[in-house]
Amino acid sequence: MGYDQNLGKTKIYSCPICQADTPHLIKGQKGETFALLCGNCGTGSLVQSDELSLYQLHWEEELRQILGSLEQGLDDERHPD
Repeated sequence: MGYDQNLGKTKIYSCPICQADTPHLIKGQKGETFALLCGNCGTGSLVQSDELSLYQLHWEEELRQILGSLEQGLDDERHPD
């Protein structure tokens, strides 16, 4: 797998400086280590690929749950008991 395909992509990650779960731009990769740039404060971070993948999966699951609860709320409003 070519590493260049990840450059310029964004992943959600928790910035160690501003403590925000924000999109981080992938600026580089060497082996299994990614160089990220926080979209909120501009801080750079070095993150292992497995940690980044786990964080992204956790965030995507949380987002699915939020969207599911919003859809349920809309269904409840459309079909009141």
